[in-house]
Amino acid sequence: MMEHDYRHLNPNFDMDAWLDAVDQLAPGNHSARTTPADRPFVHTTGPSGEIVIRQWPQGTTEAEIAARAEVLDAIHAAVGDAVPAIDPIPSDANARTITVKDRLYTRSAYIPGVPLGRYGGYRAPDGRTINIPLPESAKAHDTIAEVAGIIARAHAASEPFAAKTTGLPVRTLAAFLDDVRKTWFEQRKILGDRAAEQRDIRRWLRCGNRIIPTSSDLLRNEPELMSSRAVVNHGDLWPVNVLVGGRDDRGVTGLVGWSHMAAGSAVMDIAALTVRMQGWSAALTEAVIDAYANERRLLPEERRLIPAVASLDLVAQLATLLKLAYLDEEMINHPATSVLRSGMKTLLNSLETLTGILAPDIEQTKRWVRRPYEESGAGSSRRSPARSPRKAGDRGSEYDGRRPSKPRSKQR
Repeated sequence: MMEHDYRHLNPNFDMDAWLDAVDQLAPGNHSARTTPADRPFVHTTGPSGEIVIRQWPQGTTEAEIAARAEVLDAIHAAVGDAVPAIDPIPSDANARTITVKDRLYTRSAYIPGVPLGRYGGYRAPDGRTINIPLPESAKAHDTIAEVAGIIARAHAASEPFAAKTTGLPVRTLAAFLDDVRKTWFEQRKILGDRAAEQRDIRRWLRCGNRIIPTSSDLLRNEPELMSSRAVVNHGDLWPVNVLVGGRDDRGVTGLVGWSHMAAGSAVMDIAALTVRMQGWSAALTEAVIDAYANERRLLPEERRLIPAVASLDLVAQLATLLKLAYLDEEMINHPATSVLRSGMKTLLNSLETLTGILAPDIEQTKRWVRRPYEESGAGSSRRSPARSPRKAGDRGSEYDGRRPSKPRSKQR
């Protein structure tokens, strides 16, 4: 018998099925180590070496796994052991899967390392993974830039497979935009009922009202990129899927979680790296773009779309987290609540920053214009300009950004 209790792997856990799968895919391995509780993986050790056994979701076909395996083989060859491959089964070098009780299983070599996100593995009450970024104070820019370089090499290796019409999932920017807009219009009605009592929801609504039309227009202005399927994207870039050497060693040892791979535009993965890993900043975005461009060409129009795609992704991700934090009664006293809200605030800060860049608020812009007048002497009072006593001839304290009208007196 295995040494670990695997009932956490999925709600319909079947110990006999897992034992049978391990016997076929990793003969002699009957010792297993802990793996993230929200993933259908078992890390086994023994005579066959360190092998990860995976159970695929019900309904997955052998053809779908074969298509993914072909892509991962090419990426593995280009990137090395940092990216997992789906290995042939021991009894048949031409097969990648076995079937046990109507479920497909595969094997891959174990990749050492610990998740970059120390809070990885939290799950919502319904079993869904709670993905959050690193704290904004984390010193992880070099690590994230290293991931960007790995992703660039993976994208380059995947290009021959991305244009295929069968086998691989496809998620273009057009499909992404449709999904985000659908999420926004549905969830703002649900979350709007709690907006009066929750400041975080109000922040999300204010940003979404401005960023959805602006970013949508920016994407629609690039019709070729909207339909592009130039590369195979990772599709799930969060700190929990980045493996590093340890607490003090932030060198990347692995990039896992490729089950969401899909053909589309490279902008999808690049934008995710700028906001999902640690939250958006100009310095991090520049580091990601530079690291990516050193490995694979990035078109100017692709660069321009990164903030727009990142902001739309934030709107959709925050809709899920806000519902979980403020509408799910099962989250009350849940051990993941504090972590959830911390990550949520990082993403909200990023969304507000990007909204200010892409769709600046008119009233805020007026205040920025007015500030030099306030600091010039006329508005030197510590009180707000609206409450400061107005001196004769002083227009600065009430300047609203419009061109001053000409005096009514006789003109020279």
